[in-house]
Amino acid sequence: MISRFVKTTSSDWNGRDCCRLEFSGYDVVYPYLSGPGPDSPGIEPDEVFSYIRERGPTLDGIVLGGGEPLADGDLYSLLRELRKYRRPVMLETQGMRPDALDDLAGAMMFDMVRLYVPAHPDSAVFGKATGGRGDPELMKRSMAILNGLDVDREFCVCAVPGIVDGAEIEKIAKEVRGKTGLTISQFDPRLASDPAYRNVRPYSRTEGTALSAAAKRYTKRVALRGF
Repeated sequence: MISRFVKTTSSDWNGRDCCRLEFSGYDVVYPYLSGPGPDSPGIEPDEVFSYIRERGPTLDGIVLGGGEPLADGDLYSLLRELRKYRRPVMLETQGMRPDALDDLAGAMMFDMVRLYVPAHPDSAVFGKATGGRGDPELMKRSMAILNGLDVDREFCVCAVPGIVDGAEIEKIAKEVRGKTGLTISQFDPRLASDPAYRNVRPYSRTEGTALSAAAKRYTKRVALRGF
């Protein structure tokens, strides 16, 4: 179910003027990010389609985030309808549904995919980073699928002190293949659903640059966001 419809955002896809569809349902609730909001009556797809028709070519893209879009049983039908408008589509996923990701990729239902990688799946902090709900084997499969896609794609890591440090960034960067990019995003303690993270000091810009440098030992496609 579409729980929220943001008609204009330029912060999700490299400055593109996009609309954003957010889906209800989380496979993983990260304790250092905002949790699920209150129940929503849902957004009717016709409202979205009407807006996209109205915007026409002035709309640079459509972002599907969440929650977890891949948890929606009607996602394929929605994407098939969105494709009729010939606007680029980005899919964001938490990595717990590799089969659904693979199926949609095979049907060429998106032009960009962003995989949230809270920590390396073999890392001792993976459970902590996913609130104990992440399956490392599913994450590994999603990472492998992403690396093999012939569309723009990126791993996105939130730089949370106590979970992600230079060594952790290096582990994740070693998994980057081909045209996959790696984005290191800033942690904002004000958004944490777990009060324990609200007093954690975020990395400084200098420290973020050091994390980026650690990643660049293994891949050149590294970006910092929000520092």
